[in-house]
Formats: sequence, structure tokens, C-alpha cells
Amino acid sequence: MTPELDARFAVLAAARVMAAPLRYYVWLPAVRSIDMWLRPRTELLPSDPRWWEFDDDPWWLTVSIAFGLINLGYVAMAAAGLLRSRAWCCIGLFVLFLLLRSLFLGTLENPEPRYTLECYPVIVVAAAAFLININKSNYYKQKTA
Repeated sequence: MTPELDARFAVLAAARVMAAPLRYYVWLPAVRSIDMWLRPRTELLPSDPRWWEFDDDPWWLTVSIAFGLINLGYVAMAAAGLLRSRAWCCIGLFVLFLLLRSLFLGTLENPEPRYTLECYPVIVVAAAAFLININKSNYYKQKTA
């Protein structure tokens, strides 16, 4: 790329940011973060990385969708576990880590889903907290009945 062409693209980018700053500073980082958190973890499989276009082999498309649903289940259980937990003093650092990591990754121009893998131990612990809360509530319901 020549410096002149690069300068023309820089002017175009600056004009787009000035025209819609909310989209550039809020909407795009939020969508990037959501994409990284909810994307199926199929990087090492022979499936098409652009699985949402539904043009892959039906078997690998099914595998990608299944992994996406499993990933969505983990994230949903973790969110529920963090919301239902009463020990905010103990999990506050975990939540802060997840939020800061997501905010940082949302600001990158070319984030990859593998950048969120460091957060999954926290997700597994939060999902386990959700499952423990469910078991406790079922136990108390059986005991009082």
C-alpha cells in the first residue's frame, strides 16, 4: 500500500468515526466482545470458521452449532451463577477480571475468540456456583416438604 493510499484511507476512517462516534466507540466494541464470548470453539476442527454462513459440510455445521450451544450454555450458567451468588466480596475480583478483559478485547481492531480462553476458568467456577445454588434450593425444598 502506498503512503498516499494509506492517507486517503485514514481520512475516510476519520470521517466515518466523526459521523457515528457512538457506533465506533460503543456499538462495535460491544459486538466484538459478544462475538468472542459466544462463538463456537471450533478453531482446531476442520469445520468452516465462518460457520454462520451455513455453507459447510452438514456434519461439521452440526458440530459447530452444537459447540456454539454448549458455549452459550456455559456463559448463561456463569451469568446466572454470578447474579445469584451472595458472596460478592469473594467473586468481585473475578467479575472485574471478566469485565476488564471484555472491555479491552472489544477495543482491539482484530480480536480473536481464543483471547477469551483465559476467562473460562472463571466461567466454569461461576457455572458451578449456579449449579450448587440449584442443588441447595432443591435440597431445602425437599427437606421442608
